[in-house]
Amino acid sequence: MKHFLVFILILVSNSIFACGFYPYAEDVRFSFFNPSNFKYRWYSDFNYSSLSFSVNQIPADEEITVDANEKLWIQYCKNKVSAEAVREVLFDFKLDDITDKSTNEMLQYLYKTKDIEAVDYLKFAKNCEVFNVFYDNLWEQNNAQKVRNRTKLIDQAILLSNSVKNKNLKQRYTFLAIRLAYYNGDFGKIRTLYAKVFKTQKQGNVLKYWSLYFRTFAEPDKATANFYASQVFANAPDKRFMVSFAFNAKIPIDAVLKHAKTNKEKANVYLLAGIKKADHSLYYLKQVYKYNPEFDGLAFLLLREINKIEDWVFTPYYSLFNPSVGSYDRNEENSVRNIMQRVEKDRIYAGQVIEFINNVNLKKVHDPALWKTGKAYLALITKDNQGCLKQISKLEKSVSRKDSLYNQIEIIKALALTVNQQVGKAVILNDVKPILLKNKTQKKFLFAVGRELEYKGNRIDASFLYSKLEENDNNDDYNNYAYWKSSKAKIGYYTDYYSDYFTYINVFYSPEQVQAIVDETLKSEKDLDKFSSWKYSFMKKEIVRLYDLIGTKYIRQNKLEQALFYFGKNEDKTEHKINCSDCFWEKEDCSNRFKSPFFVLKYTPEFVTQKKLYSLNKYTVTQNLISYLKKASKPDEKNKDYYNFLIANCYYNMTFIGSLSEMRRYGSGEEISIRDFPVEDNNEFYECNLAKKYYTLAFKNAKTTKFKALCLRMAGKCEANKLAYRYPDDYENPIKNYNTFLLKKNKYYQDLKSKYADDYEDLISDCNAFEEYFRARR
Repeated sequence: MKHFLVFILILVSNSIFACGFYPYAEDVRFSFFNPSNFKYRWYSDFNYSSLSFSVNQIPADEEITVDANEKLWIQYCKNKVSAEAVREVLFDFKLDDITDKSTNEMLQYLYKTKDIEAVDYLKFAKNCEVFNVFYDNLWEQNNAQKVRNRTKLIDQAILLSNSVKNKNLKQRYTFLAIRLAYYNGDFGKIRTLYAKVFKTQKQGNVLKYWSLYFRTFAEPDKATANFYASQVFANAPDKRFMVSFAFNAKIPIDAVLKHAKTNKEKANVYLLAGIKKADHSLYYLKQVYKYNPEFDGLAFLLLREINKIEDWVFTPYYSLFNPSVGSYDRNEENSVRNIMQRVEKDRIYAGQVIEFINNVNLKKVHDPALWKTGKAYLALITKDNQGCLKQISKLEKSVSRKDSLYNQIEIIKALALTVNQQVGKAVILNDVKPILLKNKTQKKFLFAVGRELEYKGNRIDASFLYSKLEENDNNDDYNNYAYWKSSKAKIGYYTDYYSDYFTYINVFYSPEQVQAIVDETLKSEKDLDKFSSWKYSFMKKEIVRLYDLIGTKYIRQNKLEQALFYFGKNEDKTEHKINCSDCFWEKEDCSNRFKSPFFVLKYTPEFVTQKKLYSLNKYTVTQNLISYLKKASKPDEKNKDYYNFLIANCYYNMTFIGSLSEMRRYGSGEEISIRDFPVEDNNEFYECNLAKKYYTLAFKNAKTTKFKALCLRMAGKCEANKLAYRYPDDYENPIKNYNTFLLKKNKYYQDLKSKYADDYEDLISDCNAFEEYFRARR
């Protein structure tokens, strides 16, 4: 059953976004308060996560603890046997292995002391194991026989329970009978057996709570079942995961508490109710503390609450994604303003939890280090940086550097020191550097420090930390990635998030800021300290790419001379060829056919004669564009119409509809076509304004009617793209709004139809006519 639930969770999580990846849940959660730094293995299935509740895998290097049943057997054997020997008999041995010839320490002890009753119990228990399932095989037809066999074993277990002298064995036989009755569906038998043997037992052991586990599922009253479940949860760690599903959070807690006779039982009820609560659980923390302050469950509930708070605050604060648990369906609720308003409310709640911790007697609670560390972390969340650092200073003196908790403390310290700096003066502090190096594989931590620097105005150091997200650290943790949004990006598209430094600075950094990144990288000396070597290592391999980015940014600003300068820094320009050809939809192999964007338009037959073919790159395109612009601007130039037309073609090809979009964008297809991608030249990229400008200039300088008509047709084509961009809803129904777009709103097509009526149909309906019209230029 346990593994089946895990399977369902995996199936659901994999199917939600089966058509394409989009980060959600644990992908986006920012968590720096690691539960593994605290010793709550038996509660680990209930660590806060978007998969709650799910079975957690125990780390391979974690020490195996002795469970309650093993301890009971060790006690039964007068502490003369090891836990490993008990574990071998219980989990590894088959019925035939239980003999007096065995070298197992536990069996040797039982045979040596002539405890044949215990040996007979072990053999009987092994016989029952095969029946402790609902179905061994879905296609078996002998279920009735299985029921009869179980019934026979139940009767034998009851008989043996009544006949053995040892109280512990009596309880064990009764437990076996109860468990078999559960799989037989005999809830009445479970209630009878439990009442007879366990109900009046004052000192409960694991056998009682294992039996109460099955008694819980046999209880028809929901409030009573909740009470039983909470007691099993507190006292039988290995049953926690499954029994938690038997606790119905909709039942009023007062109805459940009526069954509690002791303070510890009340605390147990509040604990499970608090763990099942998805939102604020501070009230439950206070109640558990009131009734059982030493309870380890109280400390775990605090740990879980801290993990909830950091998700509510840091996930949206750093990434602008909603918290990993819970979602908001309507986009208007996901505005940056509303997200941050929720964050501030949750920071206030974090302060309320601190107030509770301040009123706790740390000498009474389990694991005071958790409470102290949690207090420091919550102070960071509430923006009390000084309070956080003061608490950290105390913890550093009391925790061993070899303890994993020390690194936890350092992570909090690094964040607090960074955020504690003034806006405009923030840097990567010397005290933070070794912590970053120590945790260089923790990408969300690196990003968080970078994000704090960015918020403080230091975008350059932030970019260096963001660049480390792309380094391969051989970390297989699929949650160890950072995904984030920008307040400038609209919500609801697959490209509204970032996961690498280059895409981010491509959109949001100015050319000057990218140049600053290059300058700092190049200034770095060869013999650097360990941190600086690590800091610059990735960017040193990115210099050529960054120069290309700066040039691309200047293209977006139409600063062509600056763009040419940076494109020229790529010494081997042929490595970055642009495959600019007219054969996008053709079946033939066009890999070696490079056509100039000045002469060829995408999706359009060739109609301008190109005197020579040459390999293209951003440098040569920019160089030729500058050259044509200079020629077109000369007062005495006789071919102004020609050069303006070529310039317009190039600008047109640099838009989303052209063959040369990579002059302005990185990526292809969906990556560059989402219209809400917040790049500074979005209007130009989608509206073709520069192309329209130069087609219009070509029109003004044209000498023939046919060429004027062609220039108007191309200007109208640009205008059509602009209208489609500005009125996407209308554009999606082109048949219904054909006249609206081509005539009523497109003034260039209006002029073409009114002033060049004889040419209108030829130019609008068939681009094959372009060649004839261009040849008529003179």
